[in-house]
Amino acid sequence: MTSSGESSSRRNATMADAEPKQLSPLSIITLQNIKDRPHQKGNRKLPGGTVRYFDNNEPRYGWLLNGWLAEERRVPSGKLYRYYYDPVGRQYRTKTKVLCAWEKMGVIFIHP
Repeated sequence: MTSSGESSSRRNATMADAEPKQLSPLSIITLQNIKDRPHQKGNRKLPGGTVRYFDNNEPRYGWLLNGWLAEERRVPSGKLYRYYYDPVGRQYRTKTKVLCAWEKMGVIFIHP
């Protein structure tokens, strides 16, 4: 037990939940490409909303290819919007559209 009376495993679990996972170097480049595009909605500030980015290091987005990003925007009403970006910064609104783009590129995707 720690001095606060909290077990170290519980404290570590809480800290792990609070700390976002690091983006890969390729994902950081993609994020920069997204932010460099002036017409992207990601450059607009949502009052009271949040925007978070994830890559394939996040378990729920493990299906993404290296360099691809998932963006989660939560608006003040609580609704969650998801968008996906390729390494160039093009936006896709659904996982299905991402998979179609990969098919056009000749990428074979086998879902586990």
